[in-house]
This record gives sequence, structure tokens and C-alpha cells, in this order.
Amino acid sequence: MTAIALISQKGGVGKTTIAVNLSYSLAKRGWRVLLVDGDLQGGVGFSLTERAKDATGYYDFLSSGELCQAEELRQQIIQTNLPELGLLTRGSKESLDAVLGEPTGVWTEPERIADLNQLLLQQGYDLVIYDTQTGVGPVTMGICQAVDHIVVPERPEPLCLRSLPQILRMLAAVKAKSGGKDGARMAGFLLALADPEDPSNLQDQKEFRDLLPVDLVFETVIPEHRDFREASRVGVPVAMLRQRPSPSSLVFDQLAAEFEERIYLYDDPETSKLDREDYARLVD
Repeated sequence: MTAIALISQKGGVGKTTIAVNLSYSLAKRGWRVLLVDGDLQGGVGFSLTERAKDATGYYDFLSSGELCQAEELRQQIIQTNLPELGLLTRGSKESLDAVLGEPTGVWTEPERIADLNQLLLQQGYDLVIYDTQTGVGPVTMGICQAVDHIVVPERPEPLCLRSLPQILRMLAAVKAKSGGKDGARMAGFLLALADPEDPSNLQDQKEFRDLLPVDLVFETVIPEHRDFREASRVGVPVAMLRQRPSPSSLVFDQLAAEFEERIYLYDDPETSKLDREDYARLVD
């Protein structure tokens, strides 16, 4: 079992869109994926189901020791129409009110976040993927300390180039807080919401890649596309928006294939049992 966090220093970089559609593409490829909405705004849940506003979810379990039991957690995971993909929403309005009313409560403790992460990893999934809150608050920091890999979406624009040192400092802080353990590995920076027809945007992409080692930046680039907004409005991954998937959705299949290599899924003894023939059949 492997846990991954998507984090961003600023909003508007497509983090939730990537979390939803990458999870869906990985599940289509045969991996059992649990998508966890760790963002107080609840973007993942609201993008996929009307049940999100009433469902018990991540912040309920994080803020309640009595509630945080394996069986209760299992019951609150929402099963999607794709059997390999499960969803744990942000949580109830009551949990949100409690969290906002107590900004330094038990829910911010790294140990509590790590314990909940372990419970999530015990739910029978190959991958637990967190969509986190924008910025580097205590919960996002705790999640980063608890997971195995971190993905950082970045919009290719001058501001993202200027904010890059802040993200690098945050990643160094996560490493320092790992208590001598290896800590989370950097899966890579992911350029997202790019405009392939804007020469200045292409130049920003080049400058971003020139700043970092080649293995720290995903080859896949997520373009900006109206289908992403429409899919979110309808409440489906973009691949389900039309009967025949558009090129805008196929980019997430490409990202999923690269992602598998970057986080060594086939080298993980817990997940390498996935049969190669079954894998090919599921993709087809």
C-alpha cells in the first residue's frame, strides 16, 4: 500500500482536477484507489457526489478519537461506479465548524494524522491519494510527513517560478520533521493548466524545467481545457463526460502510466501481485 499527497503553495493550479482524474485513470488501469478529500473546501467530494455535503469524512475521523475506528471508516468510504475507486469526503459541516473553531486542536497533531493514514492504508486499497488544502498548513504538513510520495502541481507562469523556492523549503521542512526516517519521496512537479498555443507559456515551461533536475518534473503536461470545468460541474471525471473520451481525458491516462513508474508501483511487494495480463485487460 502506498500513500500520495498532492500539494500546492497557491490555488488555481488544477490540484483537485488532477487528484480526481489521476485517481480515476489509475483505477481504470486496475489499481485499487482510495481518493481522500483532505481539503477543507471539499473540492473532491463536491466534484463527484451530492452526498459529500452530508457524508462523514476525513475531518470527522481526524477530530474524533471515538469515531476513528477501522470498521466505522470502512463504512463511510463511498464506493463509485468504478469498483476499484473509493472516495472519503472532507466530512460533515459539524466537523468543519469544529475544525474552524479550534485552529490548533487535536486534528492538527502529526501523530493523529499519521494514525489515520495508517487506518486508511488498512482498507484494502493499493493507493491512497490525498487532495490537500492549498498552502502549507498543519494538516497538509502532517499528511506530507505521513505519506510515501508527494506530487506538486504548478501552473507554468512567472508567479510559479517565483514561488518555487517556498515549495522547496516546505519539502525540506517535511524531510527535517521525519525524525530520521526517509520520509516522503518527491514524485515530481507536474506542470498543469498550460496553454500549448501561447509561446510565452511554452517559454515559462522551459524555464521551469531548466531550474530543476529532469527527474523532478513530470514529462506529462496537463493542458487547460473547458472539459475539466464541465466535468466538475456535472460531477464526473472528465473521461466520463462523453461516450467517447476526448483527448483532454486521455492526458490523465498518460499521466497515470508515468506515475506508475515514478512511484515504483511494480517494485512494491504489496502491489506487484497485480497480474500483468489482468492489467492489460483492464486497460483495454
